[in-house]
Amino acid sequence: MRLIDDSVDLTPYLREPEEGHKVRAASEWAKDVIDVFYRPRTAPKVGLGFQKTWADFEIRPAEVTLWAGINGHGKSQFVGHVTLNQCQQGQRVCVASLEMAPKRSMARMSRQAWGGNEPSMDFIRNFHAWTDGRLWLYDHVGNSNPETMVAIIRYAADKFGIQQFVVDNLTKVVDGEDNYNAQKDFVNRLCTVAHDTGVHVHLVAHVRKSKSEKEQPGKFDVKGAGSITDLVDNVFIVWRNKAKEEAVRSGDMKYDLSEPDTILQLEKQRNGETEGHYGFWFDPASLQYLEARGDVPQRYKVELPKAERPRSETVDIEGAF
Repeated sequence: MRLIDDSVDLTPYLREPEEGHKVRAASEWAKDVIDVFYRPRTAPKVGLGFQKTWADFEIRPAEVTLWAGINGHGKSQFVGHVTLNQCQQGQRVCVASLEMAPKRSMARMSRQAWGGNEPSMDFIRNFHAWTDGRLWLYDHVGNSNPETMVAIIRYAADKFGIQQFVVDNLTKVVDGEDNYNAQKDFVNRLCTVAHDTGVHVHLVAHVRKSKSEKEQPGKFDVKGAGSITDLVDNVFIVWRNKAKEEAVRSGDMKYDLSEPDTILQLEKQRNGETEGHYGFWFDPASLQYLEARGDVPQRYKVELPKAERPRSETVDIEGAF
């Protein structure tokens, strides 16, 4: 795991690339179209890391996925589990968690990778070493701004070959829930930088408060400008089954306890053919989202051969330019 210091000089990345000449002959896309129908072995499919979503959803380069949910429903935690799965698939991921310090983010991910709430010290060391070449964190907590965030994505893609970038969350980048034009502009810029760099951008956002948390929200409930869901390529809603939790606490035997703890709703997929809902069972010790009732948490294989073990380090890149 490596840290990207928030004092790095981003001047070269604050400038938008020139448009250049973008009118090209249609025949130039022949190879790309062939790859759509016949996937090359050098570009295996990248999914969320769950069997039940494997056939329905793919994390494609140069797209933006919106992850939304009610405050406290675990959307950041779910995205963290997905991020761990991306690392397991060999993806190079950078996370800008603007509400959580890096050590807290890594502590949560260590629990998820261990499959329990008390990972051993050896496992923590091995896990952090395993993340080298897979996971980067933007070392900044607090408000940011669209210019800096877009520049960080360009920087991470250029310097580290980042393939996926997580922005958590929208309200920490654009100030004001009703600042609709700024929200639209930022999301539009995320779509542009994703297209320019090939990075898949994950954006975490809130949904508006409804009469009850027991009602499942949809893409039209995403807080902020309505155009946000129009601009992005994919929309997921993470919903926590609070009614089930209350029934368990109160001992209500009439409630169907076989219901999932969390529902993942695929509300939009521009370049896919599927939309739907997927149930998950939450394990509070490991913070993992399990695919079936009765499943046990998995322990991720993070042990590397001695010859391949990288040294985990924090890289201070201040003044590198």
